[in-house]
Amino acid sequence: MTDPADRDPPAAGTGRIKADRLSPQDWFDAGIALVARDGPAGLRIDKLCSAMKVTKGSFYWHFQDRQDFLLQLFDHWRRRETTGLIERVEALYSDPVARIWHVVEFVTLGSYDVGAEVAMRQWGHGDAHVRHGLEQVDAERLGFFSRQFEACGFAPDAARTRAISVYAFTLSCGYMLTGESPEALETRLRQGLDLLLAPA
Repeated sequence: MTDPADRDPPAAGTGRIKADRLSPQDWFDAGIALVARDGPAGLRIDKLCSAMKVTKGSFYWHFQDRQDFLLQLFDHWRRRETTGLIERVEALYSDPVARIWHVVEFVTLGSYDVGAEVAMRQWGHGDAHVRHGLEQVDAERLGFFSRQFEACGFAPDAARTRAISVYAFTLSCGYMLTGESPEALETRLRQGLDLLLAPA
């Protein structure tokens, strides 16, 4: 059921001056921070506008309604954390092992937003569009890892198995509370990758 606070846009022109100072990127950044904190159900227009200190008119300057924003937000997150990341890594590194390690390191030891990842997974349980998008995200990420293992000389089936393994242990680091220092975690991750790269 649509919340009354999220249903009706304000009169045309409301918030127009403030809207000129904001971009969709500003809204997406704020939306991802909010969804990571409160989950998708907590992402309401009034809460978002309050966090950004603007009126609802500013929101409706960029988006038709809450559903339009949510769909664009998910697509933005996918481009930023999957498609864009893969494109950058493949452009920066030619060595497949360096490509794999860069992604593993970024997700586990870098600034990757694990909270947003968890929220997106939760969101997918109740939204068919998001669930389909997450299937594409996983396929894209696994495809990246599979290509790198194939470039290391593994047959497609073996590369796929290793891709699933490295993807699983990379994501799981954001959920487990092992008490490891960053240095110990890095050592463990490198050892795990070495095992996956060893000849069968």
